Amino acid sequence: MSKSILYIRENLKGGTDNYCKALYHLFKDDNELCPLPVTDIQAIRSRLFHYYYRNDELKAAIREADIVHINGYTALGSVQAMRLAHQMNKRIVYTAHWHPFRCLRHPVLGELFFRLVFQPMIKRYANVVTAINQEDYQFFSSFHHHVVQIPHWYQPLSIQPVAKKPDMILFVGRTDDPVKGIEHLYQLPEGQYEVHCVGKGNVARKDFHQHIGISDAELARLYAEASLVVVPSKYEAFSYAALEAMSYGTPVLMSERVRIADYLQGIKGYQLFRYGDMHDFLTKLPQTIGSVVDSDKVRQIFNPATIRHRYRSLYLNI
Repeated sequence: MSKSILYIRENLKGGTDNYCKALYHLFKDDNELCPLPVTDIQAIRSRLFHYYYRNDELKAAIREADIVHINGYTALGSVQAMRLAHQMNKRIVYTAHWHPFRCLRHPVLGELFFRLVFQPMIKRYANVVTAINQEDYQFFSSFHHHVVQIPHWYQPLSIQPVAKKPDMILFVGRTDDPVKGIEHLYQLPEGQYEVHCVGKGNVARKDFHQHIGISDAELARLYAEASLVVVPSKYEAFSYAALEAMSYGTPVLMSERVRIADYLQGIKGYQLFRYGDMHDFLTKLPQTIGSVVDSDKVRQIFNPATIRHRYRSLYLNI
C-alpha cells in the first residue's frame, strides 16, 4: 500500500511553490509513494501572523494524507498545519525555506514568534526537518535530532541552440520586491549593457527590457542568450535563478547572501559581491560576464535522480 503525501505551502507563486510542485512531479509515478496534487488551501492574510488557513479546509486536506510535508517559517499557517497533523497522528516532514531573523521584514517579531511558538512544536512533532543550505542545517540541528540537508534540483529544457549576446544581463524576480535587490542594476551606466528583467513590478529604467508572464521555454531561451545572470538579493535560501542560469551555461553574479553558493565551491561560473556594496558589484560584474561555466559539474551536483532517491528514502523511512 502506497503512502500519500500532502504538500502544504503559502498560496503564492515563487520558490516554495516551485519546490512543492517539483517534488510532486518527482513522485507522481512512484509505486510506493502517492503525492497529492499541490493545491491551495484557503488562507486568510494577517498583518501580524502573515497568513493562516481556514481550519476546516486544512483539516480535510490533512485527513487524506499519511505524510504531511509542511513548508513555511514565521507564519501562523505553518503552526496550524503542524498542530493539526500531530493531532491527527500523521507523519510530519518540515521544510522552513529559512531566512536569518535579521533578513525578515519584522526581525524582532519574527524571532519571538518562532522561538516561543513554533520552535517547540518542530522539536516535538516533526519527524524530520529538511534543510536547503548549510546555515539552515546548522540552525535546525541545534534543537532537532533529525535534520537532513538536500539541495533543490533542476532539469534543463531541450531548446534550440542560440548564440549568446555578449552584453546581455538577465534578472529574474519581482522588480518591486525589496528583497531581490534590483537597485544594484540601476547603478549600471545607461546603454552599456542590454538588461532584461523577468517578473512583475515597476522597472525604474526605460532602457531595461521587461518580460511578464512568459513561458518556461521563453525563459530558458533568455537564460541561454544571456552572458550574465544577476542575483543581487538581500537573502536567498537557495536560488532557482542561479541554478537555472548555470545549467544553461550562463555565469552568475550574486550577493554573498545567496545560499546556493554553499554547493558551488570549486565550480567555475559565478562570483559573489557584498550585498549593498555598489562599488563591489560594479567591479565584479565585468569580471564575471561571459565567463566559462562548469555546467556538467552543476548538473551533477543538482541531479534530479540523485535528489529523488534521497527524498524517497526519507519519506519511506519515517
